[in-house]
Amino acid sequence: MAKIIDGKKIAEDIKVAIHKEIFQNSYQPNLAVILIGDDPASQLYVSLKKEAAKKVGIEFHEYLLAEKTSQEEILKVIDFLNKDKDVDAILVQLPLPKHLDTDLIIQALDPNKDVDGFHPQNIKNLLENKSDFIPGLPLGIVKLLDSTEEDLKNKKAIIVAKSEIFYQPLQKLLNQKEIKTKIVKPADPDLKNKTKEADILITAIGQAFAIHPEMVKKDAIVIDVGTNQVGAYTVGDVDYSAVFEKVSYITPVPGGVGPMTVAMLLYNTLQLYKKNRA
Repeated sequence: MAKIIDGKKIAEDIKVAIHKEIFQNSYQPNLAVILIGDDPASQLYVSLKKEAAKKVGIEFHEYLLAEKTSQEEILKVIDFLNKDKDVDAILVQLPLPKHLDTDLIIQALDPNKDVDGFHPQNIKNLLENKSDFIPGLPLGIVKLLDSTEEDLKNKKAIIVAKSEIFYQPLQKLLNQKEIKTKIVKPADPDLKNKTKEADILITAIGQAFAIHPEMVKKDAIVIDVGTNQVGAYTVGDVDYSAVFEKVSYITPVPGGVGPMTVAMLLYNTLQLYKKNRA
């Protein structure tokens, strides 16, 4: 039977350590979050981040902008935050309304305040070994894998994802742990056979129950990054109950990657504060 990788518990332990470091050193990190529009899921995520930040001692600043806010106005807000010496970290909550250019807005962030680590310069520096600042989502996934305490050296990982800014840093981190890693796009016609080869299967597809038992290797470790709404329920990319008996470890949705993403946001905010101000 699979062992559940409890992201909530691991995230809580990380937040306790962050809280301890902040208060023992009298640090005063500040995180600014820009939320554009009234998407319920985005509003929920920002509220969870706000609550978590306050608990660990990080000052949280919300910039709530209307759905129809122009790109020019958003860039002005980012410029203001880039220049504000009291702001250590900036996050633009994604996804953005369709009239906005996500790439342009992310590129407008000061790379030294880009807490998600998605700025092209930050990705480039990481991939070229010029920086040790790691985007929170890949870092959280590695910590979830580490929590299994399994020997992962020479294991085969398959990342099913479309986004380069997600899978490139993650692939680098896994390769550093001597895990053989391949990227498979969700639209790959041979997806089923490729996922079956994975000792470690990481999915970021954005499609409910896209991964079925026949697509998963016996005793694989499964990390489900997907967050999908099915009626009133939040579910992952993996058919959790159907694959549960087949795999060795699995992250639940919710309660797996999600809490770790919030914890890593706080962790990276503290790292930026120490890098730039402490």
